[in-house]
Amino acid sequence: MVSLPPQHQPLSEVQSSLAPYGIGYRIKLLSQLSGRKFQERLEPFGLTPFHWVVLCCLWQEDGLATSTLGDRLQQVGGTLTGVLDRMAERNLIRRERDLHDRRVWRIWLTDEGRKLQDILPPIAVELREVALQGISYEDRERLSQLLDRMLVNVQRFAIPSSEKLSSLPVPVPIGGQGWQEILAPCSLGYRIKLLAQLVTRSFQEELEPIGLTPFHWVVLCCLWQEDGLATSNISDQLQQVGGTLTGVLDRMAERNLIRRERDPHDRRVWRIWLTPAGRELSEVLPPVAIKVVGETMQGISASEQAQFSQWVNESIVNLS
Repeated sequence: MVSLPPQHQPLSEVQSSLAPYGIGYRIKLLSQLSGRKFQERLEPFGLTPFHWVVLCCLWQEDGLATSTLGDRLQQVGGTLTGVLDRMAERNLIRRERDLHDRRVWRIWLTDEGRKLQDILPPIAVELREVALQGISYEDRERLSQLLDRMLVNVQRFAIPSSEKLSSLPVPVPIGGQGWQEILAPCSLGYRIKLLAQLVTRSFQEELEPIGLTPFHWVVLCCLWQEDGLATSNISDQLQQVGGTLTGVLDRMAERNLIRRERDPHDRRVWRIWLTPAGRELSEVLPPVAIKVVGETMQGISASEQAQFSQWVNESIVNLS
């Protein structure tokens, strides 16, 4: 079951930075949920959301260089390895060398790949409408604009100038003509995925000097709020945002941040307790999370942030 912060309970700045309350966690959760739901709808076609991104790019401009497609996939955490092979095996694309530069491979749609343009976008539209149920078109436009401002902020603060993305998605009006609004990289789903990736990467870079990851952060957040949780409770929080407990607790125990103990009332249950070193990090890490969120939200008013947060929560509920 997906957990969300109680809307009626006022939270301090530190509390609001902790998973599952923090907006970074909830953006990641929304990205994971929408990706899973879309994956379920693509499975009957033997495709994945990464195949969808490639198809979207080619439907809009056939014959793209592999480097261009690779950039789109890398932006949202995928790689081209295997994706094009699978699509070629399915006779959805074909590869050809560039006539003017034999070092460059270009990817072209086959007739089978073009046929999917009439089949898959309506599925993406249906999923979008599920996610945005109850959110007006006017609010969708405003929230799309907020999303783009956050993407610009994260790219400015989180990515070294030598590694800047070659381009950010150019949104089109929601409810406009044709399928362009639902196709990557313009779609809300792609841009949410991209924002989740960039915010996670920024937070990861902040945590690296301490030898921790965002998944360790989630575990610590759970225990700072309720020490001695069963592993199943912690595992649920990690699984929601794409992680597993395997290795995470081992690493934290090696660092003497946690200890494991069997439940005295049910020996089948393991409970996780903070050590003094783990508790001390409650003074160190929340300011780091607050910093990353502050950079992401620079220039965005408190009311706009609240509106964006409410939209994220509504979409999570709609999808779950």
